[in-house]
Amino acid sequence: MIPLILTEPELTQEWLETHLFADVLGEQTSSLTTSSAARVNNVEVACAAIDGTVLMPGEEFSYNTALGKRTEEAGYKPAGAYLNGEVVTELGGGICQVSSTLYCAALYADLKITARTNHYFGVDYLPAGMDATVSWGGPEFKFVNNREYPVKIRASVSREKWNMTVSVLGTDTDGGRVEIEAVAV
Repeated sequence: MIPLILTEPELTQEWLETHLFADVLGEQTSSLTTSSAARVNNVEVACAAIDGTVLMPGEEFSYNTALGKRTEEAGYKPAGAYLNGEVVTELGGGICQVSSTLYCAALYADLKITARTNHYFGVDYLPAGMDATVSWGGPEFKFVNNREYPVKIRASVSREKWNMTVSVLGTDTDGGRVEIEAVAV
């Protein structure tokens, strides 16, 4: 007879189901009160494109890949955007608010930012230096899940409050918190 040796796993399915995505690792809300209807539409389309994205440990998130090319077929409308230091009307105008709000949430979640460019001008929906501009073909916004467990992106628009919120959910193993302090130069 061969002896049976039963080894219990360190992590059970029950533990994973109660701990994965149980903690808000980082979150940011930004206002849509001055946005046109077309711009709010573009923000909603961009939020829908990233909402529910799960990144495994070591996996990199690319905002441009997640959204794809901004086209009418994808649901985008012409709205105000910055281009070469000027305000122009562009298909998908306003999606930088989503990338910027996600950038803040990723910073607060202490994820590794691998590509990020700020706007030429300041934005009115987040503090100075907290934005991340994007455009098809570049610039790009990317980050890596450098945590031990998967993370999930949640992104939504509240038309009642006229704002949008992006959260990074995960498993908080160390209780650490990121604080960001603005310093005038």
